[in-house]
Formats: sequence, C-alpha cells, structure tokens
Amino acid sequence: MKRKAVVLTCMILFILPAGTYSGSFKVYPGAKVEDIFETQQSEIGKSKMAKGHKVIVFTTYDFFENVVTFYQGNAREYRVPGAGKTVKLSSGQELKEAHFILDGASDIMTSKHWIKIQRPYLVRGRTQEGFQGKYETVRDVTAIIEEDKRSYP
Repeated sequence: MKRKAVVLTCMILFILPAGTYSGSFKVYPGAKVEDIFETQQSEIGKSKMAKGHKVIVFTTYDFFENVVTFYQGNAREYRVPGAGKTVKLSSGQELKEAHFILDGASDIMTSKHWIKIQRPYLVRGRTQEGFQGKYETVRDVTAIIEEDKRSYP
C-alpha cells in the first residue's frame, strides 16, 4: 500500500505539470494526494480522442484560509451564486468552500479546469462513475479538489 502511494505521488509530480495546457495548477505546499479517478464518458458523443474528466483530491491539515490565500495568487476566484449562506453540519462544524477557475471560462459550469477548496472534507461514496451518493465520512482536513474536463489526444 505504501509503495503504491509513493509510485502514485511520483507519477503526479512528473506527469501532472507536463499535462497542463491551459491555466496552471499548483499543488498547495505540503498537500498530499488523497485520491484520483477518471470518470467514464457516456456512449453518446464518445470519441477515440476524448476521455472522461479527471478528479484529483489533495488534502492538508493547514487552515482553510491559508489554502484560499495561496490560490488567490494563482487562479481566479469564482463566487457560486447563492453560496454565501453558512452551512452547519450535523457535527456542528461550519462547511467552508471556495472555488477557483484555472482556464478562461466565465463560470464553473463552462469551465474545463477548476478547483474547489473545502473544509471539512466531505468524502462521498465511490462508484465506477466517480464520487456519488451519500457522504461516507467527514474529515477535519482541508481538501483541494481539482476537476479537469479538458480533452487530451
């Protein structure tokens, strides 16, 4: 298990920077890879050149505000409409979220490369199509969730 994590981390460090075409994504210093998955594309509109999108989850024990400040200098922050309300979890913790667009899109819905920062990290159940369903656990860490919908040859 430990060997897999080391190999996966090395792959991320060498392949991820080479694969960025638009908008540069910088991993928050000290953040660790938590999970990686690539969604399956539906049969409709499937081509040989396009793949499903990738989601990479990084976690850090650093404060939410420190992570947000780091990305404010590296990406354009996007305010989700209606997201200004405080959300309290059943544990009593306040859910904090921030979104950053890494490409030239005007919003998250049209963006092909963006990140969400979240604390605490709400871990969803995992299926073949990706993370879906109920939240399985709530972890007291700051998560950096990179969504990459760009197509690569």
